[in-house]
Amino acid sequence: MKPTPLKRASRFASIALLLLLAACRMPVQVSGQGYIFGENTAQLYRAGYTFEINEDFQETFWPVPAPGHSFGRWTDICNTSYGACELRLDEALWSRDDSLPLGSRFRPDYGGPLQLLYYETYWIAATGTLSVPLASIDLRGVSTADTPRFFMASPDLAVIVPARRVDNDLRFELPDNTYPPGDYWLFASATDSEGTIASASISFGLFRQVSARKLSAYISSSPWAEVLPRCAAASTPFQICTLNTLPFIGQSNTSPTVDDVLARTVVSDPWMGPRFEQILRAIPADMLKLFRGTTAVVIGSKIRPAFYTAATGAIYLDPQDLWLTPAERQSIDWEPDYRAVFGDSMQFISYDLYVAGNAPAWTPSYAYNDFESRSLQDIVLPMANLLAHELAHANDAMPPALLSAVAGNETVLDASLRFEAWSPSLQLLTTYPLSSSFLYQLGEVLFFGAPVSESILQLSARSLGLEFAQDEANALYAYATPYEDTAMLVEEVLTSYYFGVDRIVSFLDLPPGEPQDCTEYTVQWSSINRAAKPAVKERARLVLSGILDEADVARYLDAVPEPGELERGLSLCENLDRLPSEPRALPGRFIPPPVVARIQAEKVRAHRQVRERTLHGRTRVR
Repeated sequence: MKPTPLKRASRFASIALLLLLAACRMPVQVSGQGYIFGENTAQLYRAGYTFEINEDFQETFWPVPAPGHSFGRWTDICNTSYGACELRLDEALWSRDDSLPLGSRFRPDYGGPLQLLYYETYWIAATGTLSVPLASIDLRGVSTADTPRFFMASPDLAVIVPARRVDNDLRFELPDNTYPPGDYWLFASATDSEGTIASASISFGLFRQVSARKLSAYISSSPWAEVLPRCAAASTPFQICTLNTLPFIGQSNTSPTVDDVLARTVVSDPWMGPRFEQILRAIPADMLKLFRGTTAVVIGSKIRPAFYTAATGAIYLDPQDLWLTPAERQSIDWEPDYRAVFGDSMQFISYDLYVAGNAPAWTPSYAYNDFESRSLQDIVLPMANLLAHELAHANDAMPPALLSAVAGNETVLDASLRFEAWSPSLQLLTTYPLSSSFLYQLGEVLFFGAPVSESILQLSARSLGLEFAQDEANALYAYATPYEDTAMLVEEVLTSYYFGVDRIVSFLDLPPGEPQDCTEYTVQWSSINRAAKPAVKERARLVLSGILDEADVARYLDAVPEPGELERGLSLCENLDRLPSEPRALPGRFIPPPVVARIQAEKVRAHRQVRERTLHGRTRVR
């Protein structure tokens, strides 16, 4: 009997139901931030994707951590593997009406040896393809037993394109025009030399000092409280926030208040926020305008030394300058960060000192005993001096006059690179450049560990002073980078203007050993209030106008007393005794010049390293 149409439909439905029931489902499950890559299909799978398997299935899966993360382990169907999971499902498995999850776990804050330092990118408009020459990729820390997998991704990781090898190039076919080619960044996934599977992109190096998991907003009710920790801890291009998410303080208020700054403050320990608030309420209110060029203030126990980075637009403060009690001091990581001791073979010592009358203006944090307490008065001046320097860097990278021109969908890094030609430091470099090539050479030796030439080995404190006197810098650190040149000019002028202290720059004979008494150090050349020297003053005028966004900065410059000199041949103690005395309740302590020089060298070195990490990484798309 021939089946009726209704019976035929019922039969087909029954068959379809049986086939559906016989299909194995393999959902992709992800814990943490990462993806799964199918090496045979060259496809990237995200959490939530489900494989519907109704025939023999074979694939090799590779765990792809998000950049800056690492792989923990497979779970479920691949749980016996680490690394590549070769999965074969035959009829016995796929015919089950079952779910077989493909699970993976990823860990944050990868700090291992895998590093992507540089690559070049070319745009092939005709095919909508990004091309990266394999020879241009500087990827380090890869296990010799592994071959890296490369991906190109949009900044928000919404689009991730696996590489296709064409001869000696990697090719990435972009799917649409949602993101311009220049917005994409390369990252590599591989087993590192320690056996951990990780993903590396260009790194800003912040993960070693700050972690979003260990930061919290000081003001929990701040409208920025939720985004501050992750934005401030961003260490890769895929983590940095746009200005829509976290704008510059100066975009929200052109005259920031204490509360405005505190609303952008994140800390690693509860005591740091109240202590910083005390500082903000103690410094002159006029200083608060320096915060316009920042997105956040970060205070963390592992930050050493303080710095600014255009990767995030935040300043990062070393809590060594903030503590008051022994308990607060003990919560800080005091491990010194000196990578090298520069200048030990020299015949001279460079020594800078702020003085109030004839005594050091303050005592550095490292000069106190372990169980010694400090008062708020002890820390206001050194903290204000530190803020003047770091905020000078911030407003140099993003001058206040240009804040109205930034776009909400760009990052701080995008904006600072777009306006780089208008930065005060580059204006200074082109208008009033320093002329001493010898001092630039010396700066590379003292601050960055460059090889020492015979001429530098024979350099005396006297001849160094005479060379320095012929140029127009206010500090030897100016020869480290144009950015330090700018920051030192701003620091000296503003510290003098707001607090009435004088700055001494000097070159001393280096005595045998490391004497703790200033009588052992002979002055061969020295200047006090060098920023007031006419030619130096004009350089300071140029950068202050840009940093402060004020056409007339005469009030700041005129507050710096007339420049003078200390007497050659006398000891440092004798010269200080000759300065006018000033009654002070808390005179600072004398710190041996070699200690000051080493710490300052590390600060300058760290500043350049942060800037290079911010700007390095790839040739712009061509």
